[in-house]
Amino acid sequence: MSSDQLTGASLSQGATFNARLKMLTRLHKIEARRSIKDILKSPVSSFMTILVIAIALALPAGLQILLDNGKSLSQSWDGASRISLYLKTDLDKKGLLALADKIRLKNGVQAVEVITQEQALADFTERSGFAEAILQLDGNPLPPVLVVQPAATHTSPQASELMLAEFQTHKEVELAQLDLDWVRKLYALLQLAEKAASALGLALALAVLLIVGNTIRLSVQNRREEIEVVKLVGATDAFIRRPFLYTGFWYGFMAGITCWIILNISLVWLQEPVANLAGLYQSQFKIQGLSLQQSLQLISVSCGLGLLGSWLSVGRHIRQIEPR
Repeated sequence: MSSDQLTGASLSQGATFNARLKMLTRLHKIEARRSIKDILKSPVSSFMTILVIAIALALPAGLQILLDNGKSLSQSWDGASRISLYLKTDLDKKGLLALADKIRLKNGVQAVEVITQEQALADFTERSGFAEAILQLDGNPLPPVLVVQPAATHTSPQASELMLAEFQTHKEVELAQLDLDWVRKLYALLQLAEKAASALGLALALAVLLIVGNTIRLSVQNRREEIEVVKLVGATDAFIRRPFLYTGFWYGFMAGITCWIILNISLVWLQEPVANLAGLYQSQFKIQGLSLQQSLQLISVSCGLGLLGSWLSVGRHIRQIEPR
């Protein structure tokens, strides 16, 4: 222990409030600097600890990033939850446009595409290859269609079903269709991935606590004699705990930075294959990385886990050390 630390341990009881505040601030600075120096004294073992923590954090964080990109990609699929309204064949064009305008005003509707009987017939003729057979028909058997694109807030299976049921009540609608099975599977898959990310995050957060706790336990054992000395001069457990908490904080901070670097390198590495895959589907999708807010949250969580792991470990081991 340094002379400043011993002085702080012995004089903290009798000093004035301002003096104690200045002394506490000074001791915090000393312990913050010293804890960094202690970490740097054994760079190889410290780096391995930081890297293990960073990888443990990177796994759930990376899964969450991929999940967020998956949600963004699914929302960009125009046909993900389109509702097709097949109307009665005797509905004239004026009634068709009036119904389209009426549906556009409904809450949760983003856009409505109008397909007249003539357009439906022309499209079917072009795609089916039965142009000559269709020309032999007395009339146009295809109904007019309204293709409704729900807003992003109404693309869930529950919202889509409610919207579908509402559209079926219109007297002009002969049949309303939505690929609910496809939508349900999509959202079930996203929900499964979210729960998997949460479970993995909790498990690896516990692993981080154990890693930090074991590292701090070894540090406490290495400084056992120093702890006994400061306890002899009246130091409290809180005073002795402080440098180890800083050590846990710095481990968490450095691991958070390392995790952020690992994630960004991985995302850069994935950019080209993702872009090539998206190009095969005529999509301009690009994988999105961590935003500034998400980066700060990642580092904050890492620092918090470092502090918590250190606090849980050091409190128990310090109480077991008593001066002889």
